[in-house]
Amino acid sequence: MARKNDSNFKKAVNELFGSATPDIDRPPVQQETSIPAIQVEDIALQSAAESTRDDRIHVYNPGEDSDGSENPFVRRDNAIIPEDMIISGNIVTKSNMKIAGSIVGDIKCEGDIELQGTIQGNVSAGNLSLQSGTLNGDVSASEVVYIEANSCLKGNLTAQNVRSNGRSEGQIQASGIVELCECAIVQRDITAGALSVETGARIKGMVNIRE
Repeated sequence: MARKNDSNFKKAVNELFGSATPDIDRPPVQQETSIPAIQVEDIALQSAAESTRDDRIHVYNPGEDSDGSENPFVRRDNAIIPEDMIISGNIVTKSNMKIAGSIVGDIKCEGDIELQGTIQGNVSAGNLSLQSGTLNGDVSASEVVYIEANSCLKGNLTAQNVRSNGRSEGQIQASGIVELCECAIVQRDITAGALSVETGARIKGMVNIRE
């Protein structure tokens, strides 16, 4: 009889308060907790950044890793010699060189050389550009030699191609073409695969065109 009264009491309470009052026999619902969305996004961004981080060491000079193998991430920088600098001694470098000062000694450069100053010595380079510069010595270039106006080369020249608008006082040997612009002066022999001469250029020597 007591159970029936209890059941009627529960029913009366539910009808009185409606769904706003939970069933007294229903166990309390445990409130769920969640991580704020902003924290989840921060964690995701941090993980993505860590996964794309570049921890490689970039070696700029001399261009090889410690084990002697070539480094694929080498950047070839410029070595700049300012106007007020005078260097006495031989130079060996893998960098490009821009020379506005004076160097007394031989230069072996695997990059390119831009000369606005003076060099007294033999030069080996990839490309050589004389821009109002003076070079007293023999030149060997694996690619092109440019002799701009108001520049002078006093020595023998060996290159793939030569383009001159200045003065050259030495033999020129080129496996490709030699181009002499209107202000060019050559005071020795020329041996080349082809020769181009503009009006005004002067040659004081023999010319040999290879077949």
